[in-house]
Parts: sequence; C-alpha cells; structure tokens
Amino acid sequence: MDEAKLFVGNQLKTVEEGLRKSEQALLAFREHEGKVFLNEEARQALENYSRLEAELEKLGQVEREASNQLRFLKANEALPDSGLVHVFSDDVQALMARLNQKLTDLNTDRAALLINYKPKHPLVVELDAKIMSVKQEMIKELESKLRTMIDREHAIKESIGRFRERYITLPKAALEQASLDREVKVNGDLYANLKQKHQEFLIRGAERIEEVSIIEPAITPGSPKNAPKATINLMLSSLIGVLLGFVLAFVRESFDTSIGTIEGVEEFLKVPVLGVIPQEDRKEIEQVIKKVFPESLDAESVELLSRLSPLFDLKGVTAEGYRSLKVNLQFACVDRTVKSLSFASAGLGEGKTTTVINLAITIAQDGRRVLVVDADLRKPAVHSRLGLKREPGLSEVLVGSAQWQDVVQTAPDLMLGKLGFDQVLSAPGVDNLSIITSGHLPPNPSEFFNSQRFVDLIASCEENYDLVMFDCPPILPVADAVLIGPKVDGVVLVYQVGKIGRTPLLRAKTLLENAQAHIVGVVLSNVSAEFSPDYHQYQYYRYSSS
Repeated sequence: MDEAKLFVGNQLKTVEEGLRKSEQALLAFREHEGKVFLNEEARQALENYSRLEAELEKLGQVEREASNQLRFLKANEALPDSGLVHVFSDDVQALMARLNQKLTDLNTDRAALLINYKPKHPLVVELDAKIMSVKQEMIKELESKLRTMIDREHAIKESIGRFRERYITLPKAALEQASLDREVKVNGDLYANLKQKHQEFLIRGAERIEEVSIIEPAITPGSPKNAPKATINLMLSSLIGVLLGFVLAFVRESFDTSIGTIEGVEEFLKVPVLGVIPQEDRKEIEQVIKKVFPESLDAESVELLSRLSPLFDLKGVTAEGYRSLKVNLQFACVDRTVKSLSFASAGLGEGKTTTVINLAITIAQDGRRVLVVDADLRKPAVHSRLGLKREPGLSEVLVGSAQWQDVVQTAPDLMLGKLGFDQVLSAPGVDNLSIITSGHLPPNPSEFFNSQRFVDLIASCEENYDLVMFDCPPILPVADAVLIGPKVDGVVLVYQVGKIGRTPLLRAKTLLENAQAHIVGVVLSNVSAEFSPDYHQYQYYRYSSS
C-alpha cells in the first residue's frame, strides 16, 4: 500500500503541475484575445466532430477485440478443450452471447466426462463434435460482425471527413480556445480522481496499527544460552522415532482396506471363493512358449499366447488354477441348471477378460461346447486377446442388422487370425470354442442390454451351447453388468487382490443383489501365494497382490 500511495502522490504532483500550466495558458489566451464566441453551426460542427472521433475510437477497440477472438478461435478450432470462456458480444442477448454460454457448458460437461472416461470414449467424441460445431458457428458470427463493423467504420470516417472540412474553416482563435478548454477539463478530472485516491490511501495509513515496537535494543550475549545437550537430545530423538514408527504403522494398517485371506473374502462377501488364479512370471511363460513352439514367433504372437496358458501349457500352474476353477464352478452350480454366466468385476483392470477366455478354453478342452460373448460395448478386449476381428459382433445382432449365427467366430477364424495356424491347430479342445465379439461401439450400450432382443439372444444361444459366458464391463463405473446379471443364470465376480478396497467390492455385490442377480462366487486373480509350512490345505492359503 505504501508503494501505491507513493506512486499516486508522484502522479498527483505531475497532474497538478499540468493543470496549473493549462489554466495559465487559457487565462493568458483570454487576456490577449478576449472571449471567443462561436455561432451555432460552428459549435454543432465541433460537437459532432468530437462525438464521431469518440465513436470511431470505440469501434476500433471493439473491432480489434473481435479480430483477436476470431484468430484465437481459428487457432484452437481443432482442439475440443481449448478452455475458451469468453468471446466478444456487444449484446448479452445476442447470438454470440448464447453461443459463448453454450460452449462454456459443453466444455464443463466434457471435463466431467473425462473424470471417468478417456478422450476416445464415444460419449466424449460425441461431445467434441458438438463443441466443434459451436466453434464453427461462432467463427461465422464473428466474421459477420467484423464485416458489419468495417462498413460502419468507413461510414464514420466519411462523416468525420465532412465535419473536418467545417472544423478547418473555423477561426484559428476559436480552435485554440476549444483545445485549451478541453485540456483544462481533462487535467481537472484526472487531478480530482487522483486527489480522491490519495486521500483514501492516507486514511488507510492512519487506520493501520503498528505491528512491531522496540522495547529495548538487542545486545550481544557474553555466553551461550540454552546450550544443546547431546545425551538428552539423542534419547528424545530415539523416543520420537519409535513413537513415529508406531503411528505410521497404525495409519498404514488403518488405510489398508484390502482382504488378506480366502476366508476373509468369503466372510466379508458371504459368497464362496471358486478359484485362485496365480500370478504368472512373464519370463517363465516366454520360455515355455519357445519350448512348445521352437519356430520363431513374432512379438505380437508371443504377447497373445502369454495370456492364454491353457492353450499350450497344460501342466502349468496357471492351467491347473483354471481347471480347479472349472471343477469348483461345477460343484457350485450342482443344485441348479446353469447354461449362461456373466463375469464382472468391481473396477477396471482386475483380470476379468483373461479369466473368461482361459476358463472357456479349459471347459472346451473337456468336450463341452462353449460360447464366449464380449458384452463390453465400451472397452472390448476379447477380440484383441484372441487376435480376431471386432466387427461384426454383438452390437450388430442387437441392432438387428445381423443374425447371431452369422457373427460367431470359431476355430478356423482363430487359425486365420493373429494367433497363427500352427498354434491353434496344436491346441486341444479349440474346436468346441466359439466367440461373438463386441462389434461396433454404440453410444448407448445400456439400452441394448435392457431390450427383449438381448433376452431372446441369450435363450437362443443356450439352446445351441452347453455354456454361454458373457464378458461384462466393470460394475461400478457403468450399469451394463447390473442389467445383464438378472438375465443370465449366474454371475461370477472377479477380484484382483489389493486392486480396490473392500468397500467398493461390497458395493458391487450389493448392486448385483439389488438387481436380483444370482452371484455364484468369486474368482481371485493375479495372486501370489505363500503356503504355511505347517498346513497344506487351502484354508491356510495366504496371498498378496502383485
């Protein structure tokens, strides 16, 4: 505030000096020339000239602002999230103001969508198209305004030219007197404003309370005061370190919401654990692939096969985990006929798709006909995991543009796909495996799963296959899995230990139960097992997430 008061004070002195000089010049002119009178026509010409000059200056400012906004819009036309929050409009009810508000609302909606979805999600892409349309309409409106303002500018300049001719023909004394009058008025107004601002600073300075006062001057001490004691400081620091360690351990334990044992999962969710899929060592898997397929494989084929252990490593730990899951699933469904199952997880990236595909391969190896349906119409992954084409698929069937029998892909499609002919041909049971991919991604998947056509599709597939398995989207972000759950015979929850907390997991189960879905059990994926040396049974099987 002191710097601002000093600046205003200096400006006040400068303006005061200028005002004094302009008043003296006007007084000297009047003493020498006397009072100069203008006729009505001359006075009117001066007033019109001044008014047009002011209007031209304002129009120039508006035109420059509109031009800057137009350049900004064109430079960011391809960016949906340019962050534009204001575009010139001289009328709050004008089209430009409404477009500006619409653009702001669309950008706000897009920011809200990006919290849950990626920029390439269909909902975000659709909103981007609307933002681009509004921007293009704003560009057209600004270009139209600029053309109108340029025409107005030409007209004003012509009028100024006409009044300038009259202005030049006025007596020299009248022109000089008018100039001096204007200078005195401008300096007077500026001096009054600065004077008022200076008085405000003076009042604020008088009201401010001194925060520091000197009681007595500082003196240099003759000896150290409060000298450090090494022994006491060491004891205190050790004690504080121990206490801090206990506090941190308690906080970490409090925030750890994961479940540490199989019994803990079953007790918390009140549903059985059907299987435990162990964590795989990527290097060991690649070594097994090279032994089974001595010929050189490209990196893409190795990547695909590394996620499909039951295809090539029948004696491996992972394949054994899926066989155990298959047996437990059969026992869990012994009291009811189960022809269709949906697999879902609470959140993203919990190994749901990998579990569905490998379990389907394991069941197909027993001679049962299995159909895998990719019901994730938002971020499908079944086609990429099996090296198949995505379209046509489930969405075309639900729209009615194709029959489900025409979009089913089987072993020949797997052989011709990215997995490779030899890899599929050497794998047992693949002839019993069929796949329906997702198809094109619609903007409203939830409406598809709430239709009678989807119910009819499930019934028809159950008649032709021993088991139909649906790979569903996560439960918490979207409602698709909750809509599919009650329409199939059972739901299997896939849970990656440590991926999410116990509260979201319980929330996902509650949503399924509220929809009257039958939850068969839980599959624990990507598990690192530690066996107790004293026990060899699963009830003492502890694990931690990878």
